[in-house]
Amino acid sequence: ILRKDSCCDCISFFWINFIVSPHGLLYSGETVTLQCDISIYTGWTYWWYRKDQLQSPGSPSKTITTLSDQVSQYQCQGRRTNRPQSSQRSDYLHISVTGEFTINFTSSDQQDVLTGDSVTLTCTVESSGWRFYWYKHKQDSEPVKTTSGSSYTLSQVRVSDGGQYRCRAGRGDPVYYTQYSEPVHIQVTGESKHVILLLVAVSYGQKRYIQELMASVKIVSPQEPLYTGDSVTLQCYIPEYTDWTYVWYRDNQHLPSQTSKTFTISVPDQTGQYQCQGKRTGRPKSSYISLHHPINATGTPLAPPQSQFLVL
Repeated sequence: ILRKDSCCDCISFFWINFIVSPHGLLYSGETVTLQCDISIYTGWTYWWYRKDQLQSPGSPSKTITTLSDQVSQYQCQGRRTNRPQSSQRSDYLHISVTGEFTINFTSSDQQDVLTGDSVTLTCTVESSGWRFYWYKHKQDSEPVKTTSGSSYTLSQVRVSDGGQYRCRAGRGDPVYYTQYSEPVHIQVTGESKHVILLLVAVSYGQKRYIQELMASVKIVSPQEPLYTGDSVTLQCYIPEYTDWTYVWYRDNQHLPSQTSKTFTISVPDQTGQYQCQGKRTGRPKSSYISLHHPINATGTPLAPPQSQFLVL
């Protein structure tokens, strides 16, 4: 917006700039903040008009909040006590408000997911500034996860992670929520894909390479059978390379505190199905995850026979 103001034969230009937040596409009913910026001078108060009707006389605030459907009807004007005493009114905003809102929800794996896999869910909205809310089973329940990015990754999935997932997005204060997405169904079944990969690779003549990088869980001590009260030392054995960092799992649950080649558990408190895998910085970066190794107590140890003395 330009205003020509004659004062001592000088010409002043008043640039009035509207800043809209959120920017980009707006949606019907969304709360929008308008900011009126005047490029020169200070000490302005701001006069806001809607449909040529004064809404906010002499506000010291540059901003006003309205609904997206009313944005294109607003103008602002600056006034001050010193010369120049006012700017012209701004032009009306020209902003499109979308009538329809679309949200796309996809999964990185559209087929059955195997235990131990990772699945990434992606929620796509056409504009920016959103937080994303992820729901399982019921859309009106508390979200299982809230993210600032549009993706949510389920790592080392279990059978219980299966189900229907939905997402929606929200932005602004107060928060404007989109509608819920259509559901994506995730079914978790079977063993880890690493085992499937082993079988496929062997059929293509890569048996030796797979064997060299196949991790396995071994019991270092004591010898089996195991009894209640035993302390059992497990070892993750990988035939090739030595600079591994080790990842351990019990019943498909990652044990983040265990990164050594060996560690000790107590029976029966920590019984279960154990797996391990190696990670390293060089190539190859990881081994194949081991098969499940069950650790169970078979009973209590037999008491040693008592000595018998013959008294003559």
